[in-house]
Amino acid sequence: MEPRKILIARVGEIPIGRTKSFRFGIANGIAYNDQGMIKAYINRCTHMGGPVELTKDQKIFRCRWHQAEFDPITGQAIEGEAPKGTRLEPIKMIEEDGQIFGLLILPEDPFA
Repeated sequence: MEPRKILIARVGEIPIGRTKSFRFGIANGIAYNDQGMIKAYINRCTHMGGPVELTKDQKIFRCRWHQAEFDPITGQAIEGEAPKGTRLEPIKMIEEDGQIFGLLILPEDPFA
């Protein structure tokens, strides 16, 4: 199965240190602006698959279900229930004509 190109954001849309959530098929993603470089991950905690979000102090991603914590720059698990050595699944990013795209192999939609 070939990856598909999914629009995530326009250049400059996500402020430094902030995030943007997005959907692709039946899954969710989260993009983070690391000093002007956009990084994106499949938004699924490595513990039990819960969604992560940036904390109010904008320093870590925290799972809403069991509070596992991840580094938003690397996706690496740093605290809590997520197994040590795991990380959020990164999404390959490309920029074209002022737009930022993720290259993804989309999961099958069971309702299609």
